[in-house]
Amino acid sequence: MNYFYRWEDFPEKEISYLKGLPESSKVLIRIMSTERIMMTQIRAKKGARVGVHHHEAEQILFIFKGQMKVTVGDTPPRIIGPGDIQVCPSNCPHGGEWIEDGEALEAVSPIRMDNFTGYVISHTFFEEGK
Repeated sequence: MNYFYRWEDFPEKEISYLKGLPESSKVLIRIMSTERIMMTQIRAKKGARVGVHHHEAEQILFIFKGQMKVTVGDTPPRIIGPGDIQVCPSNCPHGGEWIEDGEALEAVSPIRMDNFTGYVISHTFFEEGK
């Protein structure tokens, strides 16, 4: 069975598990999810930061606008920009900071329940000091 939606039908919000952290309000997301795949539109202001963390979900990040300094696993930090794709395997530590205002689209599987407000069991594990 097919379904059709528009991005505008999904609310734009802050990332629930980042609330209260410095610069958390600089990242706004819009999520659409099925049972097995989650797509997230990301709009970020310069200086927005997501600390190094890991989760069960595999993640693909496609940058449309702006530049971001990212860290994945043990590789040195790297600057990615429009047209670049970051692939992060399951449970691989990763994080990033937007060095310009930017926009991206992220796909994860399985879905990350910790992105939904009110979900009480966290599936994102942040590394101290990173």
